[in-house]
Amino acid sequence: MKLRIDPVPKKSAFALKRLSALLLSVFFVLLAACGEPEPPAEREPAAPVSEIRSSGAGFTHKDALDKLQMEMYETIGKSLKTPSEDVLIYEYKGDYMDFLLKDALTAMTCYVLDNPLESELLVNRDIRIEKVPKSGGRYRVYAYRREEADTLELSVMKRRDVETVSRNFTDSIADLSDEEKLRAIHDRLCRGKYDLDVASSSHTIYSALIDKLAVCDGYAYAFKYLCDLSGIKCAVVIGSFDKNVASDSGHAWNIVWYEDSWKLVDISCDVYDEAAGYESPSYRHFLSDDLYMYGRKPYAAYPVPVYKEYQ
Repeated sequence: MKLRIDPVPKKSAFALKRLSALLLSVFFVLLAACGEPEPPAEREPAAPVSEIRSSGAGFTHKDALDKLQMEMYETIGKSLKTPSEDVLIYEYKGDYMDFLLKDALTAMTCYVLDNPLESELLVNRDIRIEKVPKSGGRYRVYAYRREEADTLELSVMKRRDVETVSRNFTDSIADLSDEEKLRAIHDRLCRGKYDLDVASSSHTIYSALIDKLAVCDGYAYAFKYLCDLSGIKCAVVIGSFDKNVASDSGHAWNIVWYEDSWKLVDISCDVYDEAAGYESPSYRHFLSDDLYMYGRKPYAAYPVPVYKEYQ
């Protein structure tokens, strides 16, 4: 007997690839006068990530960063306190060093995974290294807005709207049990639809919570943010899975701490019900004990201790 795997649209295979286009497309700025880059300084490794498969201990993606990436992560947080067209990530004195682009990308992606509300300000940005004029050889690494991105004013407004709607909703379920809260959050997000066109605007909390048209990472960000406000431990996982799509297809989902163990929640799979004939909403991917459903595994660059074999 063959196992039946309900299909999802092949375009969902490109959801995280579009996220890569949004967060991972990097422009390498070559400055002719710089000469050969200096070798990277000795790097302090990340602190070991503790085993938490059977523990309620929380974790953040920040935990897996090395010292330099951690400094970038913290700088992003400081930069976002006063939103601007460019988000400063790192500043240094020396030569052009393109390896910093990858570090900046890792730090920015981890910041969004840990702080999903900031997806409104960080999605649709690329990273650049630029020499600071008349600075005595200083460089700045920063994330700049792409042409198709919302204006800064619109992004700030959307972020404010998301925060207001989310707090009103979580206040309304504050007296429920954790199971009831999780079900209410799941059902609220499952009112939306899966964006088969995988638009660049579909990778944020606003797209999932207010537009009600998002892709996997938009729904995963929204679920985590609502869980955070409700006091429930939750994380976003980005990686790959095989569900009637090409192997190593990009995807995003959540793990949540419930009844003394980590459970899998995948809003985007429960939202997409047309092909599979799901009832609305489906609970097929809600509080599942099968963290590896459809061959899921996180990307090595963004490890999750629950999936210890992929660290």
